[in-house]
Amino acid sequence: MSLTNHQYDQIMRQYEILRSDRESLIHNRREEIYAKIPRFQAIDNEIATSSVDLIQASIEGGLTGSVDTSNLHSKIEELIQEKLSLLQSHGYGVDYLNPPYHCPDCKDTGYIDHRPCHCFTQRAIDLLYSQEHIQKVFEVENFDHFSFDYYADDYYDDKSGSGISAKENAHKAYEDALDFVHNFSTRHDNILLFGDTGVGKTYLSNCIGKAVLDQGYSVIYLTAFQLFEIFEKNTFHKKDASDDDTVPYKNIFDCDLLIIDDLGTEFSNSFTTSQLFQCINERLLHKRSTVISTNLRIGDIANTYGERISSRFIEHYTLITLFGQDIRVQKSLSEF
Repeated sequence: MSLTNHQYDQIMRQYEILRSDRESLIHNRREEIYAKIPRFQAIDNEIATSSVDLIQASIEGGLTGSVDTSNLHSKIEELIQEKLSLLQSHGYGVDYLNPPYHCPDCKDTGYIDHRPCHCFTQRAIDLLYSQEHIQKVFEVENFDHFSFDYYADDYYDDKSGSGISAKENAHKAYEDALDFVHNFSTRHDNILLFGDTGVGKTYLSNCIGKAVLDQGYSVIYLTAFQLFEIFEKNTFHKKDASDDDTVPYKNIFDCDLLIIDDLGTEFSNSFTTSQLFQCINERLLHKRSTVISTNLRIGDIANTYGERISSRFIEHYTLITLFGQDIRVQKSLSEF
């Protein structure tokens, strides 16, 4: 993930704050426990003293080879067990003084074995693409909150002639999306979501994005307008190879999952077509997954972007169609 020095420092300061907040929480909780359970502080003092004795004995043992430290080990273990018993007997969890890290994998350092953690990568993405808002969206729009109530049993799509209702079709789309998520690490699949305005394409894209993000992968979410704006800046406005505008451009090709929302709403021309082809083709070559939502149908895509792009969609993407009555309209009507 490409970052400038300033951007890197911004992210590392976030980790410093996380660790500092956790240490303050531990300190406050420990003071609370000491006030309520005086014996707890005495045990901590005993453990500290025994630990010093153990270190001294280990040093002496290394010199003489004759010091037995098993009694000290046993004593420390007994004291630790007494602490845990005291916590539980006073209604506290055994991990009360060991609150979880925001990221247990890197323990809020941003690195695992000197390599950036997945949480660092996502923080970089959020910073580069101003994606902080998407986290709040993911809290609401996810698989746990997905509702089939907005898809009617008696609504059919005359254009597709599939013979299944909007609700049956939504169940199938939901299962296809889950399959994509469950096999994300091994199959490197792609999805193209079709449908009219307001039938839930963006919502289902967000469900996928949230689930992939929860697995520890990097996710970039862009509208088609934002995507082509980045391409335009990289092509026509960059000053040199180190220009900050090249950073978001490079990451579009490298992130684990790229979500492009509302393809077809941008002003289409030869430039957007060539850039879209490069994006899709490069990600296919490097086995990076992409989810695209559009109001266009496959024939419209061929007419708008050409056969090279539509053929790649047909060959390499799972095509999912959603249809039904406009969900936004249904929600508005339900408020009256």
